[in-house]
Parts: sequence; C-alpha cells; structure tokens
Amino acid sequence: QARARAKPWLMRTLTVGGVNLYVSPASIIALLLFVLQIVYSFVGHRQWCEASHILIKDTSPKTKKAMDAMVKDIGGNARKFGDIAAKYSQCPSKVKNGDLGRFYQGDMAPPFDKACFDPNSKTGITLGPIQTQFGYHLIYIRQRKL
Repeated sequence: QARARAKPWLMRTLTVGGVNLYVSPASIIALLLFVLQIVYSFVGHRQWCEASHILIKDTSPKTKKAMDAMVKDIGGNARKFGDIAAKYSQCPSKVKNGDLGRFYQGDMAPPFDKACFDPNSKTGITLGPIQTQFGYHLIYIRQRKL
C-alpha cells in the first residue's frame, strides 16, 4: 500500500505473465517506437539489387586493360556476361554464371556497393572494372530498388 502511494500519478501497472510491471506512458511510447523501427528496418524501404559479377583477383594494369576490353565486348548482353563469368570468374558464384542473387545496400565491399546503388549506374549493362580488396569486378545489374 505504501508503494502504491509512493509511485507517481503517471505510472501504470502492467501485468505480464503474472508479474506486475510499473511503467509510464512515456516508456510504452518509447517501446512502441523501438518496435516500429525494428519492423521498418526489415520490411520498410530497403534498397536492394540483383546482379551478377565477374571477379578477377589479379589487380595488375594488364588485367584492368583486359577487363576494359571485356566490358566493350559484353555490353548489355546478359547471356554473354554469364558465359564469360562461368569461364573466367575466380569467385564461387561462377557456377551460377556469376549470379549473386539479391543483396542489400551495405552487404558488399564499399566500392562494389557504391557501383550497384549509385542512381547513375544503369541496369542491363556491364559496369566496371570496379576494384575492391578482392580484385577487379565486372558487374551486370539485372534489377534493383533504390
């Protein structure tokens, strides 16, 4: 009874599993905002990209020059990109013609991520070479949500 008199007038009793919790309306609002933020991060506006890539681990100028030539040769031909990825890529994704599936902003190495999520990067063409800590990449963006 003394505890009931001592608690501020804003405090409310919330019973969860037979346990009385004393909470204020501000605490409930903060908790709801926190839950909404978590839900929004999973189902809200998340940028994603579906792309394929060709990885060559050698970062010599000769490799870069060869990859520049590959970009011109492939252009926007998705089938040709996949064939070249299966033949030359040094990434395990080569068994799927370089397909990386869907990934979200922040999942890839920063330069790769920047190329994929730059609004000026077009879909349906070959981008690159993009250098990361793994080597040089050629990227073919199939679709994305910015």
